[in-house]
Formats: sequence, structure tokens, C-alpha cells
Amino acid sequence: MDDWIAARGVWPLRDEPGCTPIPEHLLADPDLSLMAKGVLALLLAERGRPVNPYKDAYEDEADIRAAVEELLAADLVVRVAR
Repeated sequence: MDDWIAARGVWPLRDEPGCTPIPEHLLADPDLSLMAKGVLALLLAERGRPVNPYKDAYEDEADIRAAVEELLAADLVVRVAR
């Protein structure tokens, strides 16, 4: 599947390579599934660059799609044309 998404809004960054801060309130959000939190972490690690979450994924496509839809509904990500 070819579906590119990017994190929406302004997110904290650090100068340290390999360090991606993820706001604790998102990790603790009971309305976000573990899969959605993982996809969001992937997006934040890309520092604004669009990602195709299906590329090289081991997880089931339907589960990834559900996580993407969950993040879209929560207004945390946007779809990006590639």
C-alpha cells in the first residue's frame, strides 16, 4: 500500500542524534492504541518528513490502516501526496 503521512503540528526536537522526544501525554493517552502510538513515534523520529508506514512493516496492513485512521481522527497526522 502507498499511503504517506506526516506528523501534524510542532513537536519538540533535540540536537542529540538518535534522540526523539515523545510527549508523555501522548504515550499515556488511553484513547490511543499501542499501534497508533508506535506509528506516531515513527513519524516523530522522521522530524517532519512524510512516511509510508506500510513500507517494510511486519504488522498486518489492516492494523496499520486502523492506527493511521486513529491518528487522523485525533488530528495528530495528515495525509501527504507523494
